[in-house]
Amino acid sequence: MLCLQAPTNAGWIEAASRNMIALLCDHAHCERKAAMNGMFLLMQYPQRDALVREMITLVEEETAHFKMIVGELHGRGISLRPDRGNFYAKQLAAHVRKQDPERLLDALLVDCLIEARSCERFTILAGCEAIPEDLRGIYQALMSSEEGHYLMYVELAKRYFSPDTVEARLEELSHIEADIVRSLTNQPTMHG
Repeated sequence: MLCLQAPTNAGWIEAASRNMIALLCDHAHCERKAAMNGMFLLMQYPQRDALVREMITLVEEETAHFKMIVGELHGRGISLRPDRGNFYAKQLAAHVRKQDPERLLDALLVDCLIEARSCERFTILAGCEAIPEDLRGIYQALMSSEEGHYLMYVELAKRYFSPDTVEARLEELSHIEADIVRSLTNQPTMHG
């Protein structure tokens, strides 16, 4: 289950599958925010060459995913709706320490957890027969990308910090993430 300490709440897939338009809109915003986050890391840590290289690739991929999901909406005659925010991501980001180098470590590991949760959710969506087959195919295809992003964030963390430090902090943040997931109310959002 990647680095996740708790599975998605059982009622989430029912809420998501009943309101695919809300889910798609939220998913598009998640992809946009993932690209923006990559740009933020580039701006914050331009001297970290490996991070810069990885973030350039990530920004390109996440932007392509954003374009794809917006295209799916437009193909259904739906415009992208305003971003309603992401309670899950905000709660997780609140645990990022404020000073470097800890801030970099925590940012990489929070991003890792978000990508891992997205991968798990895409797996659930890809296997749900209540979801249109074309969308199940998209989620199936996105699973490996999210898993790759998850691994990339862990590898970057281990490049800049000792493996023991990374594993210990990831364990702490994974437990925090699990508590957040258990508190979610099964909204038709990617992390609801």
